[in-house]
Formats: sequence, structure tokens, C-alpha cells
Amino acid sequence: MITGATGFIGGHTAARAIQAGHEVCALVRSPEKLEDLRVAFNLPAIDHVAGDMTDPAAVKAALEGADAVIHCAAVVSLDARGNAQGIENSIDGARLVLHQAHAKGLDPIIHVSSVAALFEPGAGALTTDHPPSSAGYSYGQAKADAEMVARKLQADSAPITIVYPSAVIGPPAGSAFGEASEDMARFTASGIIPTRRAAVAISDVRDMASLLVALLEPGHGPRRVMCGGHLVDMNLFARIHRDFTGRRFPMMPLPPSALRGVGRMADAIRRVVPINAAMNRFSMSVLTQWEGSEDSDLATYGVEFRAIEETFADSLVAWHEAGLLTDRQFGRGLSSPNPRTAPTPPKGFRMPPGVVLSRPFRAIGPHVVPQFHRMINRLTRGRTLLDSSAQPMLMLFSIGAKTGHTRETPLGAVPLEEGRFLVVGSNFARQDHPAWTANLLANPDAEIAFRGQRTPVRARLLSGAEREARWLTAVDWYPLWTRYDAITERELRLFELEPITE
Repeated sequence: MITGATGFIGGHTAARAIQAGHEVCALVRSPEKLEDLRVAFNLPAIDHVAGDMTDPAAVKAALEGADAVIHCAAVVSLDARGNAQGIENSIDGARLVLHQAHAKGLDPIIHVSSVAALFEPGAGALTTDHPPSSAGYSYGQAKADAEMVARKLQADSAPITIVYPSAVIGPPAGSAFGEASEDMARFTASGIIPTRRAAVAISDVRDMASLLVALLEPGHGPRRVMCGGHLVDMNLFARIHRDFTGRRFPMMPLPPSALRGVGRMADAIRRVVPINAAMNRFSMSVLTQWEGSEDSDLATYGVEFRAIEETFADSLVAWHEAGLLTDRQFGRGLSSPNPRTAPTPPKGFRMPPGVVLSRPFRAIGPHVVPQFHRMINRLTRGRTLLDSSAQPMLMLFSIGAKTGHTRETPLGAVPLEEGRFLVVGSNFARQDHPAWTANLLANPDAEIAFRGQRTPVRARLLSGAEREARWLTAVDWYPLWTRYDAITERELRLFELEPITE
């Protein structure tokens, strides 16, 4: 069961959990927003309970039949007049969800906290052993008080995992960007860096979702995971944004104390006028007094944070598409497509899902479909396979792992940047890996024929965070791979084929 599934982190987490083969029940206040999420990620129908995390009956109904919980939901308003209610709701919601989950014996129970729950000026680099904050910042206080609920249950040996993300940005979950991402977009839109003496910790929402799903393994008892991500100082921030947008991003010589004073002033104004701005006492304190964090070893969970340049590049594109950045603020990005983003799937003919997912097709397909494509390939002398622009295919020529002979395999392919391709060992959702994947593991050097051009390639099996990111690209082109992944108990092997240029 996932709370906050229509939010930024919760939405990405729900999508990633479904793509990984988990059955998800979402506790949501707005089923309409959940439908937007389903459409955005090409997901099957998502089981859900309509209700609030502070409603005992709704929480009980959502937990029915669950094995584990990821509690992402929180209610905090930047409007000072709404903070008291937001804090109360966050604490009540955490208490209700975590206590009911523990009473039902669920394992694990994952509570998404925040580095804000531990941050205090002068606290040094944050660790999982830091006590909850008592600095009195409204947002941090809400997270700190909810944190105390989780820690008290941990003290009673409840299998609760507390996760501490930093400022999380990245592509939206449906229409949800998250407060930190929207604040960062406004900061980018301003084009001015108010001080050189500042830094911010940033993590990618896709990596966070992968981590939360990886933590669903039961039997580990109470634990805490720090994931502050990349520490980005203002010089690095300016360089990345200059490279992408072509704008200058000048730095003002304001001292950090002046920024904190401006933040306090903005909070005072917000008590009278409900403005929504990134400038507030809490954000300015974090920006100018943050000393980093000692992150947990995320490789233990098969997760590695992607490069910060990729996170910002994808975020800038998403902010522009959502209207958070104007064409002028997006700058050079208009004429320079994001080099780290794979081509967008075009519209065109796709095999009907009812056919591809049917039992007869999955039973007969492995014996008939490859032979048919080989015949088409030979008749056209390698110029084409029976595919479409929306469902491209290539012919793979690999060396047999056992025989040493060349094997021809027609495969659905996902075009990437610089002539690379993704191929997935779906094997018609059968329980064993297809033979061609074993061939590539034994002999990574192969050849492909695509649209009449034959190219030597080197195959690389993807894993960890890189696989998670590329998997999302793959299912954009072939949404049915999500369903195949759910049908079979194995993890579908995902390879990237890169042209050999030497």
C-alpha cells in the first residue's frame, strides 16, 4: 500500500513498484489524479481506496491484504496560516498509517522522512543517528514530529525503514512536480544566484523511487537510510545551467545572513498575504547553512544516483514543458535537444494489446513470429522487418554461447541517442530467459541490421539505477513489456547495444 501516490515521490514510486511487478493499492484523496498518473506512465488500472491518511476507516481499507507499506504522504502548507493544520495532519497521518501497519504485522513499513527532519544550523554533516530537529521551522518541524512517531515504533522493534531524501527534482509524476522541484524551477527562472556561499543537496526522483522499491524486501527489521544525493554548490549550479540554457546566471555578493533575513521577512509577509515563493526562512537557512550528509551505501540496495547533469537536464526540459520556464528562460534548450534523453516514441501502428497478451499468441508466438520475421528479412535482403515507426525492430546476429555459431534473432528495439538501442529479453513472458540473452552475456560483441544498415555493436547488460532509468524509456516505446514483466517471476534482462566505432 502506498500513500501519497498522486504526489511527486509517491507517484514515481507507485509507477516503479508496478513496473517491478508489485501489486499496488494506493490511498488517495483524488482518484482523478491517480488516473492522470496511470496514463502518464502507461500503467494498468491501479487499485485504490479514496480517502485521507487521517481517516482510520480509509487507512484500514487500504491496508487490507497488503504485505508492505510505503508512506510518502505529507500535508504541509507554505502559507503560515495553514502550517499548524499541515503539521497536525502530517503527524496524525504518520501515526495512523504506521501504527495500523505494525498492528497488522506488515514488513517492511517504509516511512519517507526528509533531511529536513534532522537539519539544524550547526548540526554538521547529517547522519541517520542525528536526533530529530528542534529548530522550529514549520516544514522541518512537521517532518521531525512525524519522524518521532516512526522512531518510537522502531524502538519497539517494528520493521520500519526511515528514508531521508534531500531536495528531490526530476520529471513529473503525471502533473505533480513536488514542492522542492517547483521551488528549484522558480529559482532557475529568476536567472540570478543571490550568493556564492551556498549549496543544496539534490537527488533524482527516479532514483528515489528505485530505492524505495528496492527497500521492499522483508526481514531486515528497523533501519534508517540517508540519501542526500549530490551536494551542489552555486558554482556548479551556475555552470550546469549556463551550459544547458546559454544564460549567464550572475552571482550577487549578498552575505548568507542577509538571505536568511529576507527569508524571515518573506515569512512575515506570507502571514498576511498567501504568496507562494521559494524564499522563506527554512529554505534560506538550508541553502546557506547546509553541511551535507553522510549517505548510506545505496549500492547495497542496487541503487546509484545518476549524474547531477542528467537530473538537471531532464528537469529543465520538464519544467519548460509544464510552463514553469518560459522560452526565454529555457534559452538554448529550445534549439539543442537534451542529448541525454532518448527519442520520443512516435505515433503509429502497434500490435493490439489483446492479441499480444493472449495465451494463444504467447504459446504460438515463440515458434512462429521469429521465423516469419526472418523470412521477411531475407526476402527484402535485410532492408526491413515487419515493424512500424512506433514498434521498430532489428535483427541481432549473436554468437551462440554453446555452439559458437551465428544466431539470427529479430527483436523489438528502442532507438536511443548516438545510434544505440535497447533490447529486452521478454521471451513472450515465458519463465526462462531467451537464448539470445545468454549469447550476449557470453559474447557481448555482435552485429545488428536495422532498416537496411548492418552495424557491429557491443552489448551491455544494465543493472541498478541505470537499468531503472532505461527501463522507463523502454516501456515508453513498448508499454506491454510492463505487463510481460508482471506476468513472469524473473527480471527481464535489459541490454544496451552500442555501436563499435574503433
